[in-house]
Amino acid sequence: MLKISEIGKEGRRSKRERALFIILFLCLPLLHLLIFSYVPIIGNFIVSFTDWKGFGDMKFIGIRNYKKLFSNTEYISMFKNCLWYLLAAIPQLVFAFFLAVIINGKFRGLNVFKGILILPYLLNGVIVSTIFIIFFQNNGSLNAILEGLHLNGLTHKWLQDLKLVNPAIASISIWRYYGMNFIMFFGALQTIPTELYEAAVIDGCTKMQEIRYISIPYIRKVLFINIILSISGSIQVFEIPYIMMNGSNGTLTPVIQIQQSMYDNRVGFAAALSVLVFVIVLIVITLQRLLVKDD
Repeated sequence: MLKISEIGKEGRRSKRERALFIILFLCLPLLHLLIFSYVPIIGNFIVSFTDWKGFGDMKFIGIRNYKKLFSNTEYISMFKNCLWYLLAAIPQLVFAFFLAVIINGKFRGLNVFKGILILPYLLNGVIVSTIFIIFFQNNGSLNAILEGLHLNGLTHKWLQDLKLVNPAIASISIWRYYGMNFIMFFGALQTIPTELYEAAVIDGCTKMQEIRYISIPYIRKVLFINIILSISGSIQVFEIPYIMMNGSNGTLTPVIQIQQSMYDNRVGFAAALSVLVFVIVLIVITLQRLLVKDD
């Protein structure tokens, strides 16, 4: 009996030591998360109600910064610009999905093909911007191609025309991100049992019926996650329009405005705008959590 009790004590002691060991290891990342995530978020929220310039004293001004965001047409239009990037995500996702469906399977050189498709996603934003500045400039590649096809009437000053500059820049995201969407769709399609497709062929299903009743239901979570990422990405778009246009010619986006406000020592206003962007992204993520639940 004594030995059994000693064994029990040793077991409880080892459990306490294990729990203490886990807690000690968790303390550092939790402390890091608290100091570098939650404290700055709370501090940023407080600063958004001030006219702080980044130095000196803070003066509380209530919701004046937020009123400016919702009353100034220039600031409202920058959220409208985000819609172009959201619209560009539609052909991007459709093309990536159908490309994944078409080549779903195993064949020689598949990994090389996937590497080629994902290459634009891996390129640095500066490189991508440089490529498309050359592509869209007045004597650039796009106008040269149109002239070569004798479509001179379709040539434009793509980056100077206020009606075309945002669609033109937003279209870059189709080329840049469809490869990443393809990889996600392709990976999800590979998990579908081949027996389902074989049974569908025996039953006389068309390819579109296979996509509708087998492919889409099986990968609906991946599809929905890609949609959510596209929505949140359109709100947070920054590097391409910033590098190419610096927010000029009506290409201003919320994140570019935050950067410019910080540069102009309007830290309080930049904080208010960042809080608004944060809330929008948080709503999108919450919708994802609610609508895409684990089985």
